[in-house]
Amino acid sequence: MRLLIKNVILENKKIDILVEKGKISKIGKNLNLKANEKIDAKGEKAVIPGLINCHSHGAMILFRGIAEDLPLKEWLEKKIWPREAKLTEDDVYWGTKLAILEMIKSGITTFNEMYWFEEAQFAAIKEMGIRAFLGLVILDFLPMGSKEKVEKLAQKLKRNLPPTIQFTIAPHAIYTVSKENLIWAKNFAKKHKLLIHMHLAETENEVKDCLKKYKMRPVEFLEKIGFLNKNCIFAHCIWLSDREIEILEKRSCHLVYNPTSNMKLVSGIFPWKKIKKRKLNVCLGTDGPASNNSLNLFLEMKIGALLQKIENKDPTIISAKEIFQMATKNGAKALRIEAGQIKVGKLADLVLIDLNKIEAFPNYDLISNLVYSDLKSCISEVICDGKILMRDGKIENEKEIIKRAKKRFLDDESFGN
Repeated sequence: MRLLIKNVILENKKIDILVEKGKISKIGKNLNLKANEKIDAKGEKAVIPGLINCHSHGAMILFRGIAEDLPLKEWLEKKIWPREAKLTEDDVYWGTKLAILEMIKSGITTFNEMYWFEEAQFAAIKEMGIRAFLGLVILDFLPMGSKEKVEKLAQKLKRNLPPTIQFTIAPHAIYTVSKENLIWAKNFAKKHKLLIHMHLAETENEVKDCLKKYKMRPVEFLEKIGFLNKNCIFAHCIWLSDREIEILEKRSCHLVYNPTSNMKLVSGIFPWKKIKKRKLNVCLGTDGPASNNSLNLFLEMKIGALLQKIENKDPTIISAKEIFQMATKNGAKALRIEAGQIKVGKLADLVLIDLNKIEAFPNYDLISNLVYSDLKSCISEVICDGKILMRDGKIENEKEIIKRAKKRFLDDESFGN
């Protein structure tokens, strides 16, 4: 499969890009080569790396707007978990498809997922063609979150994995997963060379409860049980002490900044000023569309940058380039994939931006526009693994996905109460 992208703007220069076998094979001018598919940008579209959403709960799109203006504990225990108990595999299948539809339209080509009914998610992801890291969730108080289920599912899924899908081990959090199961998860991930995806230090109460239970802060506790490693991707990481940041740096862990969700649930503000001084890889995530309420990583970049500026009373504390790298290059590093940059040999996960759209004009600085102007509406093409997922703003079976997703829970009068 060969794809030739003609006359596209990269770093203010008009070039051509040849894609072969899911990777960028050539970048240059006037590449007049045969290809199965062609896109002519006519010098009016810029190309950027596909965005990488490092923390999401996609199918929670079905809960968007039903549990608003609440603190995290009440939001989760009184509104979300009771509704999740009613979910079926079919609900999660169509919810995941709807979420992927929104992510593709937002320029996301890879997402790191954590949710239930993993086989339904797997089917949806495979059919949509997006790149994904599918978390096998561990949660103590539900049979579907048991280590036995994870073992069986891992064995089953690994036989049918396409190159665009990998699975991770996803213990929910230290307050929902026992010490014994965390140690098991760590050992299982090490044995099978898997990434670990987990919530960490999201709220002040999480820290207080950990101190009460283990006489240590969350990161200190994980360090003691030998959990921390370069294969760990931790979402939120708000309530960190200086010592905990030092430990995370020492263990080469990856952190995910989720500004919108953290603000909406009043969890706190990611301590970027302290973390940027360290050699820690920071990525960007939307979290779930029930707590965000969006899967728009462009908007996440804008909010994330502005929040740090006002919090630290310093307009230079984070640049557009830094937060754009969180959504591209840094995410690729955390997920151990050759993406996030447009270079020969990298994965062909690409997004084309229509520079004729009013939001992109004038184009003095593309990165600045991408971050501060929310150019989601300017996306024309999205390519993942060398395959065109969206062309001229249109995605195959888009209307059918929306139609089927609309039917989820509409017959349950109590669902939205």
